[in-house]
Amino acid sequence: MPVHWVIVSFWAWGHLRPESNLAVNLASKFPELIISFIVDAEVAQKCRDEMARYAFLGGDERVLSPVRVIALGHVPAGMTPEIEKRYAMMDPRRVPKSRQVAEMRIHEAVDSMMRIRPFQDDNGTTWTPVPAKPNLLICDVLMGNVGPQLKRKHSLPLYIYFVGSATCFTRMYAPTKLGGRCIGYEDECREIERDPRRCVGWPFSKVAQHVWARSAKFEDNLIRTKGLPPMYQWEDLPQAAWFPSFYDVAVTGLHLVQCSDGVILPTVLSIEREGVQGVADWYCAGNERQVLCLGPQLPPLIFTPASIAKSHTLAAIEVQTSYAGPALFLNDLETRGNDSKDGHLDTYKSKDPCMVFLNEVRKKYGEHRAIYISFGTTFFPEPAHLAIFLELILALEPPMPIIMAAASPLAFLPADLVQRMQSCGQGLIVPYAPQQAILAHPALGFMVTHCGAGGTFEALSQGVPVIAWPFVGDQPIHARWMTEVLDTAFELLQVRNGPVKGNAYRGGPAGTTLEGTEDTIREEMRNMLAACQ
Repeated sequence: MPVHWVIVSFWAWGHLRPESNLAVNLASKFPELIISFIVDAEVAQKCRDEMARYAFLGGDERVLSPVRVIALGHVPAGMTPEIEKRYAMMDPRRVPKSRQVAEMRIHEAVDSMMRIRPFQDDNGTTWTPVPAKPNLLICDVLMGNVGPQLKRKHSLPLYIYFVGSATCFTRMYAPTKLGGRCIGYEDECREIERDPRRCVGWPFSKVAQHVWARSAKFEDNLIRTKGLPPMYQWEDLPQAAWFPSFYDVAVTGLHLVQCSDGVILPTVLSIEREGVQGVADWYCAGNERQVLCLGPQLPPLIFTPASIAKSHTLAAIEVQTSYAGPALFLNDLETRGNDSKDGHLDTYKSKDPCMVFLNEVRKKYGEHRAIYISFGTTFFPEPAHLAIFLELILALEPPMPIIMAAASPLAFLPADLVQRMQSCGQGLIVPYAPQQAILAHPALGFMVTHCGAGGTFEALSQGVPVIAWPFVGDQPIHARWMTEVLDTAFELLQVRNGPVKGNAYRGGPAGTTLEGTEDTIREEMRNMLAACQ
């Protein structure tokens, strides 16, 4: 009898991309395996495109046949412009109707699979029964409203897919004495909400943000997590950024962790042995849970030496992460006109503007000279701080040309600075950039990033040093890990403007005083760029 696993993904690209690739990897390694991959209908085609891209780069597109991409729900469609404007201040306990419907549809589909009955997904595809009932559930950490119920109802073993590092997992869900945040987080938020003296008129979203940055559980304000140096708890929210989903990942994610049978991490032991052991110390204590380090789910091509051919190949078949327009850049490539059987490197040459720009940088200035700046599709720093940084880069001699991906709806720069970047030939601003391809190009020297999981593991996998500018969630932990453990990054500290002001726990016995003035920001940035030269 074939083995049948169900993967419940989350629609955000930083989660969906590695989970899509995980499905392809599993199918390639276990030929008897059938995978029912549940994905939001709004991004189902992008999921299929990413799986096809991964299989193509792996050299065997036959592995896609046992993966069933099942489209259920329309959660992103529920984010109307009106909701987006007030999203950060919404009560995180209010579950959008689109999410409720999606969760109901997931339950219905899994019920049908368990009964070995056909069902129709939300894109109109009718799925015929497979010969075996599901016998394993893999659930994204942000699907905590679904995973525990499915496990209890169907008696399925449940594994979590966690997108961040091992130390991030411990910081989120470990017992408080080990630096964990989430145990007691919901109760503390509710206690403050009920106490007018402590709540001081805050909406619940503000309460949730405040407790995230400074919980009463840590009396000395220090977080001690195995695998990381100590830090003050407010360093976990260094920018004034907040979304209700962080409350959700704390509350429902904790329920998911508590009932799970194992966790899948994108890290590897060779770079995070102490952090993984830190997870095992609490997660596996007194039970038979497993911690599986399966790596970052990147195409094998990523781990080959940097080259223009490699970079162009990755760019030519990149999947567009915008939720509008074509999913693949398939019209943005040239066929080189040979029949080489040495692999895909001799097949495609991308006409993506980022690739053209980096080729010119290499011709003029040599290798490792360009700086790539990306804060993902959600975050963007204080425009005045970023303007200082860009001006300092443009003044460097010899030059370090800039590629900047401005994918966030919050992205803003002064018009005269944008014009200056473009007119001097030292800057390229694009709404979307093929990040894996850029990191693979030999002209690239550094990446400026918010340190989301995707960018963190992609930069590490390509050997690209990082300038860290984190905001919230797993980002500050990744920044600290790369900066103080792996020694592959610098972190900007003076730009911090989070809700709780305080020193950084590094740089000497008293820590680093954060003044946040234009002068101190400029000085720190200038020193950092000098080190990059």
